[in-house]
Amino acid sequence: MVTSQASELFSQLTAKWKTLSSGTRAFFKVGLPMIIMVVGGSYGLERFSSLRYDVQFRKRRIDKDIEEKFGWKKKEEPVTLEKQYEKVQGQLDVSDWENIRGPRPWEDSKEFQLKMAEQRQRRKQQSDTTDQ
Repeated sequence: MVTSQASELFSQLTAKWKTLSSGTRAFFKVGLPMIIMVVGGSYGLERFSSLRYDVQFRKRRIDKDIEEKFGWKKKEEPVTLEKQYEKVQGQLDVSDWENIRGPRPWEDSKEFQLKMAEQRQRRKQQSDTTDQ
């Protein structure tokens, strides 16, 4: 009994489908599913991609809250250019420096380093003698 009702319903649906797909009503067979897929796909893709970023944000936010609550990680101050400049100024002496040329690919680096060391020593000796 159930199978006969199901087969009857199936035959009615196929008959309606054939009438809708013929002639001027081909829009219901081809056009409407296409429009539904485009609009539904756009909506679904938007929801799917926003879900990804929402989960990442929540996970990151929970971790920071837990770290602050238990004191695992202190809040870091934002790094500014001025702070970095002051830090470097304290570590380096930028008023006394010398520009040193590196060796060219065709030059032997050991030989070049020895020549440069000799030149520096000569300049240092000359500056020491002129200072006295």
